[in-house]
This record gives sequence, structure tokens and C-alpha cells, in this order.
Amino acid sequence: MSKGKLRYSLWQCELCHDIFITDSKKRWSMVSCKCGKTSVDDEEWYSRYMGKPKFLQQSDKLKELNQNKDE
Repeated sequence: MSKGKLRYSLWQCELCHDIFITDSKKRWSMVSCKCGKTSVDDEEWYSRYMGKPKFLQQSDKLKELNQNKDE
């Protein structure tokens, strides 16, 4: 992983307001919101976006992001 980049990222779809998490260690893995109009593939070396994702937070701890997602 590149220096300074944390493993997990929390995103929100600006269309349906669903919150979802990406994992930069997963290869070729698009994660989508519930409405399916926003997707993010946030890997170690590149990122792909479709729709209207809004970046919320980044962390090395998945548990921390899951707690923030549920709030």
C-alpha cells in the first residue's frame, strides 16, 4: 500500500444517500450503493468512480468505519 493511504474508505451515494465501504486491497472490485447508480473501485494504485460518490472517511480499521456507517 502506498504511504499515507489507508485501507478502507467510507463513501456515500449523493443520489440515494446509501453509505458503503471500499477495501483498497481488493482487486477489480466495484462496490455499489443500494440504488446501483453510484459505484467505486478504490484500489491501491488507482480509483474508478461511476455516478456521484461522496468521500466521507478513511481508516485502517474496518470496525471503526462500520460503526460510523451504522450511525
